Amino acid sequence: MTAAFVLPETAALLAGLAAQEGPHLADMTAADMRATYRQLGALFDVAAEAGVRTVDFAGAGCALRAYFPGPAKAGPVILYLHGGGWVIGDLETHNPVCSLIAAVTGCRVVAVDYRLAPEHAFPAAHDDCLAAAHFVRASPPELEAPVTGLAVAGDSAGGNLAFDLSRRLGAGGVVAQLLIYPLVDCTSPAQGSYAEFATGYILDRKLMDRFIADYLPGDGDAAGIEASPERHPLSADLPPTLVVTAGLDPLRDQGRALAAALTTLGVETHLIEARGLIHGMATMRAALPSADAILRRALRLFADILHS
Repeated sequence: MTAAFVLPETAALLAGLAAQEGPHLADMTAADMRATYRQLGALFDVAAEAGVRTVDFAGAGCALRAYFPGPAKAGPVILYLHGGGWVIGDLETHNPVCSLIAAVTGCRVVAVDYRLAPEHAFPAAHDDCLAAAHFVRASPPELEAPVTGLAVAGDSAGGNLAFDLSRRLGAGGVVAQLLIYPLVDCTSPAQGSYAEFATGYILDRKLMDRFIADYLPGDGDAAGIEASPERHPLSADLPPTLVVTAGLDPLRDQGRALAAALTTLGVETHLIEARGLIHGMATMRAALPSADAILRRALRLFADILHS
């Protein structure tokens, strides 16, 4: 097998993390996992985009944060669902990337602080995001101008949640979707990128097993269509889609397979793969400048999809 291509900035980040002492993230309590994830963001992510205004408010049972790239005006709104295996992540860990999406697309963005596992197992996060989608589509006053359409976006488990909204609401309810290294197969595949990058690239099989076990305990269905949509026949009633994958990601092949399936259905689909980069790159852009460039390029394309 040909050795995987690793960018020098990626190699430096991985070497620095490997040199650190301490327990594996998967061996921590949920509270400690969340605190460590926030610390990693403080070390490796960039600051939020200047000039993007934020407003925190409550809606449909969740805390929400709206991002305004300029004066509010009628138009589509992007609902952002953060990653973290349904266990970690919050409004703060993804604040920089949400501000970037607003700045590049020129659209308002609403981030959802959905309930986390293991305290709130499946389908809590899915339910919260669906409720938030309906709330935002109704043009709440906090968004300051009418909502003419709903787009969805998310990274990792957030990509799973975003795709589930598109699947449920269809192309009539969601105008476009951005899926950043989405988790769309929770059955722990024994081959492909899931095996090739099972260790050594931050997100590994052990951590994935922990996330899936926390969100889908005994009675959860890891092979069900919500957790593993890539394993099920899909409807062609889906919006234009942009999938972003990372070349060194256990989930890489899931994103590729989903993009291929959507293309076969006739859904407008775009795939951008960040060669030499890792899962989590969207929230580590200070350490991975190539990730920042790739993400900005992807967002310009997403903006074109939205505004066309």
